[in-house]
Amino acid sequence: MALIGDRERERAANQLTEHYLQGRLSLEELTDRLEVALSARRHSEVRRAFAELPATWRYQVSGARAGLDTAWRAVCRTALVVAVWLLWAAMSFALLVGFVISVLVQGLSLTNGILFPALWLLCTGVARRVTR
Repeated sequence: MALIGDRERERAANQLTEHYLQGRLSLEELTDRLEVALSARRHSEVRRAFAELPATWRYQVSGARAGLDTAWRAVCRTALVVAVWLLWAAMSFALLVGFVISVLVQGLSLTNGILFPALWLLCTGVARRVTR
């Protein structure tokens, strides 16, 4: 079970107050439920404070958590794409340097003329496939 922080407890207290203002709770019920919510350490304890009330708090917490998960996945995906294309750029540069050195040392040959583009296309294809 995940522990909750002050922000979640404050949000729960604000929503309980909204329920009170909308006439769903008496002052005594609000006081009891605020005590439970503000002393809660886990989501299950906060949910007890919302028993028999509309489930707005639960959905907001789940939605916020899902939003964070989605944002984290997007960050990880972006980091992967950047890393793959940086690796591709480094490999392309290494292939180009190797090709130039090979041409300077041995002269242009059929092997050099075919091997460099083939390796470069292979690296490009792998990078594109990984980042899809």
